[in-house]
Amino acid sequence: MGIRPPVRSSRTSLRTLAVATVLASGLAGCTQEMDSATTASAIGDFRLDRLVVIADDPISGPVSRRVSDAELKAALTKAVDSRLRRFRGTGEYSIGIKVAGYVLAPRGVPLLTPKSQLFLNVFAYDATPARLNPEPLQLVVNERAGGDAVVGSGYSQTAEEQLAELAENAAIEIERWLRKNEAWFGGRRARGAAPLPLPAAIPTAPSADAAKPAPAPAIPGRHSGT
Repeated sequence: MGIRPPVRSSRTSLRTLAVATVLASGLAGCTQEMDSATTASAIGDFRLDRLVVIADDPISGPVSRRVSDAELKAALTKAVDSRLRRFRGTGEYSIGIKVAGYVLAPRGVPLLTPKSQLFLNVFAYDATPARLNPEPLQLVVNERAGGDAVVGSGYSQTAEEQLAELAENAAIEIERWLRKNEAWFGGRRARGAAPLPLPAAIPTAPSADAAKPAPAPAIPGRHSGT
């Protein structure tokens, strides 16, 4: 029996995306890294066996930048694998991720364009493999707070940079979810070797758009002269 996250109906995905997009107004919380004492502790006997990421024509927001299914899969696989592969427990567990949708913010004012988000369905499996969570974790992943609050990440990041940041945030949120459900992995008493350190963040060069000054917002009733 293989690890393959169930594919939810397009109607369910559309409803999830519609609700989650409302959160892009800023009401949704941003991902915060866990403290060093937490990230340095094991999660029961958790050790990642297999990671399966499915990005099969996910829904994208109407004003979103576009990336390919392969790019979505590669970014999430890289971020989640590097985050979870560092655990050295004696168990064998697998993670399945289905990409339901995404929004990569274009150049524009955040009040008028959505922030970048990923919409994921996540399952955890034991060695059988049997699902540990009967219902999927429906994860809404947001871009980090910061940057230029006026023009948003569409001006300061390329689509690839936005996706890489969202994938890293997804990995953090998935680890946080596993920690909340440590009982699946034998609980605290099953903890053994400490995980390897988190991989160092690799700085990315700013996009060409980042060097361009943002245009001033238009003022109603005022016309530009020549």
